[in-house]
Amino acid sequence: MRGNVERYRREWAARVVGVGSLQWGAVAVALGFVGLMGLFVGGDAVVDPGGWVGIGGTAAWVLATLGLCLLAFYRPVAAVVVLAVAACAPLAFGAWSLVDYGAAHAWEDSHGPLSLVLVLSVCGPAAVAGLFRPRAAGYLILTVCVVPLLLAAVGAASHFVEPLSVGLLLVPFVASGVLLLLSARRQGRAHPLLSAS
Repeated sequence: MRGNVERYRREWAARVVGVGSLQWGAVAVALGFVGLMGLFVGGDAVVDPGGWVGIGGTAAWVLATLGLCLLAFYRPVAAVVVLAVAACAPLAFGAWSLVDYGAAHAWEDSHGPLSLVLVLSVCGPAAVAGLFRPRAAGYLILTVCVVPLLLAAVGAASHFVEPLSVGLLLVPFVASGVLLLLSARRQGRAHPLLSAS
């Protein structure tokens, strides 16, 4: 048993060799925010709708997010592809807000913060993938955070302040995405042959 633990520790340490402090900072900010918001969203789901639906839905979301984080750690290239497909969900919700902001807002009021849950589900694992693919992960995080927010603001017309104020919640993800892009830029300068190819 102790030998297996030691072997897994060495494999984990070998995987993260060369990961910079900006990348670790981005992961810490993103996963800390996912954990904090997950507690609020999960607590809200346990109260409303409550019962096994709320508990089961929260457990399913937590397991799916953890699974995506593990995929991002062990298979970052595949995870970026999966997360890019998953990013279509918050973008679609943003498009719905653009077309009919009132209906999308009313649906979220009665069913819970789906747009936030979708963003959390993509951005947390994307930050983990950013340990190995910082440029792709940074762009993915910024796209998932900013585009649906702008679509909702345009759809809200004169009430554009409402979605923008809710969007302030996503500042930690925006910071995480910027850190990943800065890390990718720094790596590109350190390895000019890699950035040219």
